[in-house]
Amino acid sequence: MRTEREEYPNYTAEIEEIEKHGITERLLNRIIMRHEGNRMHTKEMYGRYKTYEADVPIFSRQPRFKEETIDSEGRNATYESEQTINNKINNDFFSEIIDMKVGYFAGKPASYNYADDYQSIEENGGEEAIEEAEKCLNEFVKRNNLFNIDLETTKYASICGYAARLFYINKEGKERVTVLPPFETIILYKTEMSEPCYGIHYYEFRDIDDNVSMRAEFYDETYIYFFEGTKGSLIEKKEKKQRHLFDKCPLQGIANNQELMGDAEKVLQLIDDYDSSYSDNSNDIDQFANAYMVFKNVRINEETMKMANKTGAIGIEPDDPNTPYDVSYLTKNIDSSFVKGHLDRAEDNIYRFSKTPNLNDPEFTAASGIALKIKLIGLETKCGMFEAKQISAATYMFQLLASSFRKKKIPFNELQCSVTYKRNFPLDFLGEAQAVQSLIAAGLPRQIAFRALSFVDDISYIMRLIEEEKDDIEDLGEEEGEEDENAG
Repeated sequence: MRTEREEYPNYTAEIEEIEKHGITERLLNRIIMRHEGNRMHTKEMYGRYKTYEADVPIFSRQPRFKEETIDSEGRNATYESEQTINNKINNDFFSEIIDMKVGYFAGKPASYNYADDYQSIEENGGEEAIEEAEKCLNEFVKRNNLFNIDLETTKYASICGYAARLFYINKEGKERVTVLPPFETIILYKTEMSEPCYGIHYYEFRDIDDNVSMRAEFYDETYIYFFEGTKGSLIEKKEKKQRHLFDKCPLQGIANNQELMGDAEKVLQLIDDYDSSYSDNSNDIDQFANAYMVFKNVRINEETMKMANKTGAIGIEPDDPNTPYDVSYLTKNIDSSFVKGHLDRAEDNIYRFSKTPNLNDPEFTAASGIALKIKLIGLETKCGMFEAKQISAATYMFQLLASSFRKKKIPFNELQCSVTYKRNFPLDFLGEAQAVQSLIAAGLPRQIAFRALSFVDDISYIMRLIEEEKDDIEDLGEEEGEEDENAG
């Protein structure tokens, strides 16, 4: 459960101070120190995704029973006996929730387009200008593999609540973009994280002698400022200050939602409860395999106990021949239906409250068409919220690109750019084809009807292919007429 200290800080006062006096060492260190709580939380969430031992609660589980001893200094100490059964089983619902959303939302490449209709041609310098701008956009998409960038952005945002992208110009003068982890990134903004005023990228650095220091880069709308030192004592390296060649801050944040919460945060306690219950059951199973042997009216020495463990059988003499003796096993009866019911309810709640479909549910696998889409409504709602944030981020990205392209005398209008995200959803080709035929039969234009096809990314390209195929078809009637004339 997130605490108030772990919330993303409100940097309004810091933004106002930077606008008045610029960035200073004192202010930069203050901003980073205020981000510490959120940094530790997001780093823990990422560690949980990577199943680090320190970040998954079940791995630090202590055995229910411990033995006491005296340490070397005469103090009481507890330790885990070799005989103690303490299974630590991680059922990785956390990663499944994240991966399901990443695959569904970003599992297909988004379509980045530049408008080429007649109105755009008239307003943006003619066909040649449109073709040049479209070429620049396509090269940027391919050069940076935006498919991978979108995947990584979605992953970080789903885990930690937000992600970050840094745009830069490489040595060849080309526009590049990379994804940064949120626990190394601070975005200072007024309205939306996707429209930053300033940005900070800070990280620990280990030199060749294994000395650890911290580096930070501060971005405004014109310059990059470099800082180095230790946490809380970063000093500006003024000789390294340089232009980043964009007209806006190139370090951008992308929120998962308005609350900057990860997709699995609300069900962490349910997941921990499931892991704990599952591990307890595993302990019980192991304990049944090593059931306790009970001796009544029998004196057993250690050597006899070891032989019993090795061979499974023992020969003993009763302590008192006149008193009945007994050797038996003491086991624990478990209500399996209660345990199964508890685990099933916990699993259902994890999927339900994280808005993640349970692919192992028999009802889910039997569904198709509209029924399948209804079962995905929770996931679709979650992805729709993130898509809105992604589109806002893409709008800002187009503005950054436009500012760079215009410096190269390339006519590029960011308002003519668009992005379309396609869900990675099983396609029903037959059903969609029948729906398109029905729309055309109802009198709708073909262009509108073809837009209903989920596998169509660029409707203009499809319509152009249709026209090209028409032009390539020879007129069979005319050929027949010519043959008749020649024959006569």
